[in-house]
Parts: sequence; structure tokens; C-alpha cells
Amino acid sequence: MSTTTLHLEVITPQRTVLSAQVSDLQFPSLTKGYYGILPTHTPLMTPLNDGIIFFSIGNQKKMVTVFGGFAEVGPERVTILAQESETQEQIDFNAAELEYEQALKLLKDSPNEDSVRTAQTLLDRARIRMECSGRTHSR
Repeated sequence: MSTTTLHLEVITPQRTVLSAQVSDLQFPSLTKGYYGILPTHTPLMTPLNDGIIFFSIGNQKKMVTVFGGFAEVGPERVTILAQESETQEQIDFNAAELEYEQALKLLKDSPNEDSVRTAQTLLDRARIRMECSGRTHSR
């Protein structure tokens, strides 16, 4: 295996979302902000926060969403076990934008703390999808 790349796999219970050789990556940790990973990184395991995994394949910068799960990092491999994930190409920006607008309304109309937390989670997930798609919110 090359010491200039590492193998990144993003897996959900339903499917393998991504399997690629990457030169670097960053992922959102639940406890430490974003981890930056290069080949030969010290092994670690950490829970994931909702967010975007940023990675490079050659000179191309790419992104994939991640919602919950764990990251297992080794010197030559990173395995992301996520509850949900999608690549930039799989995101329907218009659907994410609609979800964002609906979550804003739900947040505004929430009658209690539990529904506020639910609405905030939906809002954050829609925002992450829109950001990962590379398009800008138009409304």
C-alpha cells in the first residue's frame, strides 16, 4: 500500500457509500471538532458528529455527508461507519432546500423543548446537505 494515500471507506447499514484511495481527509468528531487525517496516522476510534467529510483524490477536493456513527483510523485506512451518508452527486439540492424551509417553520412553531430539538436537528441536516451539494441556498 502506498504511504502517500490511504483507503477511505464510508459505510451505512444499507450500503457502501464510498470506497477510494485519498491523500487526506477531515471528518467531524463528536468530541474534538474536526480530525485531519494523513497517511500513517496514529490509530484511533472516535464517535462522529453530523457534518461533512472533506477529502482529496489527487488534486480534486470532494465531500460526503455523514450523520452519526464512528470513525476507525489506521495508518493505511479510515473506515467510517455512519448511520446515514451521501455523496455530493447523490444530494437532491431542491429537496434539501425544501427540508430546510420546513424545518425553519417547525422550529418557529415548536410548542415545547423536544420539538425544538427535533426541528433543530432537521434544520442542521438540511443545511449540511445543501452545503455539501456545493450550491447556495436561494431563498
